[in-house]
Amino acid sequence: MNEERSIILDRYLKNIDTLYNNIRSWLSPYGSFIIQEEIEITEEVSGTYKANKLIIKDDKKEVVASIMPVGAWVIGANGRVDLIGKLDKVIIVNLEKDGTLLSTSVQAGDYQEAVTRQFYKGIDISGWYWIEDKRRGKAHLLDKELFFELISEVSDYEF
Repeated sequence: MNEERSIILDRYLKNIDTLYNNIRSWLSPYGSFIIQEEIEITEEVSGTYKANKLIIKDDKKEVVASIMPVGAWVIGANGRVDLIGKLDKVIIVNLEKDGTLLSTSVQAGDYQEAVTRQFYKGIDISGWYWIEDKRRGKAHLLDKELFFELISEVSDYEF
C-alpha cells in the first residue's frame, strides 16, 4: 500500500476509535456491556486490513446493536460504519467540515453549464454523520441524542 493510502486508512481507523470512545461515554451511565471484536475488511484500494467492530449489549447481556466498519474509501466521505440492530441498519459516514464538493458540467453545442455544490448539506464540523435523506443529502452530526434515536430505530431498544 502506498503512503497516501496508508494515511487515509490510518485516519479512518483513528476516526473509528474516536467514535467508539464517544459511544462508550454515552452508554456508561446505562450499565451496558460493550464488546470490541477485531474483523477483517477487504477493499480494492487497500487490500485486507483489520478494524474493530463494536457490540452493544444491555444489562441482561442481550445484543442491542453493533457498529460495523464498512470501508475507508467511500464516495463523498472519509469512511463508513453501519449501525446494525435486529430491525434495521443505518449508515454513518465520516465527513469533513464544509463537506466534499461535487462538480458537474454540461456542454451541448454553444450551451455550457458548470455547477459545483456540496455533496451533503449541514456539515459544520468534521465528524461522523447520519444522512437523513440520501436524495436531498441532509446530514446530521452524530451526537448522544441522535445516537440513542438511531439505536431505537434499528433495534427497538430504549435506554
